[in-house]
Amino acid sequence: MAELVEVTFLPDDRTAWVSPGTNLVDAGAAAGVEVVTGCTRGMCGTDPVVVREGADGLAPPTDDERATLDRMGLGPEYRLACSAAVRAGRVVVELGSF
Repeated sequence: MAELVEVTFLPDDRTAWVSPGTNLVDAGAAAGVEVVTGCTRGMCGTDPVVVREGADGLAPPTDDERATLDRMGLGPEYRLACSAAVRAGRVVVELGSF
């Protein structure tokens, strides 16, 4: 059985422990944090978050996610919550920082 991943959402400082492969939208729901999202495919760009800690605990961005972030002019510290899936360790993300 895989170890759970700790995901903390700022500025609310709410944490959930979720299974690897869980995206940040679902991790937010588990933590009681609403992450506003649109298409849920990594293409509309409504759900960017800043990764404050643990970027290596996330799966690499998909081509669609990276293209959307590039189109929005957001750097590598940003991810789309609907596309960013946790892998391991501890991840800290901040909502509304764009």
